[in-house]
This record gives sequence, structure tokens and C-alpha cells, in this order.
Amino acid sequence: MTTRERLFEITELDVSQILMQMRDNQLLEYMHTLMSFVEDFPALESTLKSSLEAKDYLSYSKTLVDIRDMLSSIYANELAEECQKQINALVAVKHEKVQASMTYLLSLLAMLSIDIQVVIYMDETDEDAELPDGASDDSSELEQGKKSILAVDDNAFSLDTLKTALESSDYKLTGVTSGAAALKYLQKHDPNLFILDIEMPEIDGYELAYRIREMGKTAPILFLTGNATRDYVLKALKAGGSDFIVKPVTKKLILEKVEKFI
Repeated sequence: MTTRERLFEITELDVSQILMQMRDNQLLEYMHTLMSFVEDFPALESTLKSSLEAKDYLSYSKTLVDIRDMLSSIYANELAEECQKQINALVAVKHEKVQASMTYLLSLLAMLSIDIQVVIYMDETDEDAELPDGASDDSSELEQGKKSILAVDDNAFSLDTLKTALESSDYKLTGVTSGAAALKYLQKHDPNLFILDIEMPEIDGYELAYRIREMGKTAPILFLTGNATRDYVLKALKAGGSDFIVKPVTKKLILEKVEKFI
């Protein structure tokens, strides 16, 4: 896939017409703008959280304005509008509702940041590759009947959320709470997809992904995360990740990501 084709797949960006008209030098400039958002987002996220914790709504509002303007510059128009809605609502809502709105907004922004980084990583590794090394999109290898998913997360509530989201779908989800349990399960089973939390004790998601590949398992790996920093995302991709599900997870996001790969 080309850079333009990958950018088309980032649903948060309203670029379907704009990209077609961009010359190569304009596309390169746009990619630099996207990367600036990726680099600036962690600091803006930290400022939002700290200003809200201190109930400094003036700083919170100014940071939202900065984020809104950045989103407009990369044509993430719906997210820019969401920022403006939260700015307008600050004077009328309770602190607890502002916190909930911030959590929701930050999860959307983290997903956008990660999606951009996946595009950039693909360009830096192999222009023709659709998935990182070790992943597979060969549907002929999928099992008959319900496609199977192995989810690994030390938080049982997260596993329950995944199960609830997929219970009425054509996917069979098996959840385990440790990397050791996952490796034992894989001695007898060959799932069509993996969903791995990154921050787990003893065997974290990175190490588990490497060990899954060492076992010869080639199914795509989706990482669960709320962290959109560059080093964090890059390490996950190099470990064999194909994509990410950003916490807090929603049924819509889970189904979109799962259906993309199986």
C-alpha cells in the first residue's frame, strides 16, 4: 500500500478529497505536520490531565484550543469539533463530567496518534507490506466455523469487556490473565487473532508477542494500550503488532479492529 492509501484508512482524518489533489512535496509536508501532532500529543495530554486535577480550567481550556488548532491543521475535523464542544461546555458542567469527557477525548486522540504512527512505520519498513513481519492476512489459513481470538490481560474486567463486545459476533474469544497461561494455551491451540495487553507482570505484552512468533504463530496481534508515545508504539510494532485497541475500549472499536484482520 502507498502512503496515500494508508492515510485514507485513518477514519479520524477527513482527507479523501485533499490527498488526491496533493503533489508529492505537499504530501511530504503534510506527513511532517502529522508527525508534529504525534510528537506534541503526550505533552498536551499531560497538561490536560494536570490542569484538570488542579481544577485550573483556564489552562485546561487553553490546552484544548491548542489541540483543536492542531487537529484542524491535519484535517481531523470531527475531533477538532469535539474539542470545541468541550470548550463551550466547560462553564456549564460538573467537574466529574469534565473528567469523563476528557478521558473519552484523550482515547480518541491517542487512537489518531497511533494510527498515524502505524502509517509512518509502514513507510519506513516496507512500502509494499500491509502488516509487520510475522503477521498474516491469509484468510485461507483461518479455521472453519467461528474464528478464534486469544485475549491476554491481567485485568479481568478488561477481558469481560472484550467478551461482552464479541459475545453476539462470529468470533470465539478465550481470555487468560497472564503470559504464562497464554503460552500454555498455545501449545494446543492456534488462534486466528491475538489481543494482548502491554503492561502485565512477569511476561509483558512485548515479550509475549516475541514468544508467540518464536512458536511459529503467525496470526495478527492487536495490542491494548492507552499510551501513544512514539517509543511505546514503535516497540509494539517491532514486536510483531499489527494494530492497536486504545483503552478505554468500546464495543464499536473492538469490532472494527477485529473485523479488519479476521
